[in-house]
Amino acid sequence: MRAPEYHQLRLGLPSKLGGITSNQSELSRPSLRRSQSNGMLFDLFEITRPTPRKKIARGRGLKFDNELTERCRMMAGMVGLGELADKVKVFWNLRLSSTAGLAHHSNAQIDLNPRLKRFAPEEPQRTLLHELAHLIAHDRASGRRIKPHGQEWQNACSELGIPGEKRCHDLPLANRVIKRKLAYQCRCCGTIVPRVRKLSRDSACYPCCQKYNRGAYSRRFLLEKISIKEAKLLAPEHNWV
Repeated sequence: MRAPEYHQLRLGLPSKLGGITSNQSELSRPSLRRSQSNGMLFDLFEITRPTPRKKIARGRGLKFDNELTERCRMMAGMVGLGELADKVKVFWNLRLSSTAGLAHHSNAQIDLNPRLKRFAPEEPQRTLLHELAHLIAHDRASGRRIKPHGQEWQNACSELGIPGEKRCHDLPLANRVIKRKLAYQCRCCGTIVPRVRKLSRDSACYPCCQKYNRGAYSRRFLLEKISIKEAKLLAPEHNWV
């Protein structure tokens, strides 16, 4: 029986590693290792960082709709908003319950309630145009504050073929009753503001700021926290805990 043969694997190293002079050999071992780790060894390998994982939209309860997205981009381009046409995206949002649709101005995104498909075939299309009109009105405002369903939105609805569109839907979508456990009151007009969570910072009464301070924030109209017992007496129409 023949003895096994062993062959030595030879790797061709670059000249930087192979041609070490006598002066370099006299270097101390720690300094040699340090010099190799700093420059020489990096020539042997291509160091690449792994690409970051992309966030999957479906994991956040969203399902992208390519057909509706292309339809919105075409309509936005027809009204002369090419930049909006490049950014707009349409998703089916599995988390929506009582809301038919949402328009996000920050990233030109439209969310639709999947339950719209249970009703008339034209309901998803009508809601899509409703939300797209919000994006068009906001884009044309160029940062100027406008009313959500004001004249700018109504004009956009007319251009999209849904003149006289209503502000809210009347579809029998499930409504969730939320109990309010906090209450705030305006020290000026006495308006009661129900809240589920505590206000994270000082907030002022918006109607009073609009009426007396040209819409600018003023600490004269700060909302003050009151007890639930007092809030129930002053505003029994709200769902209190």
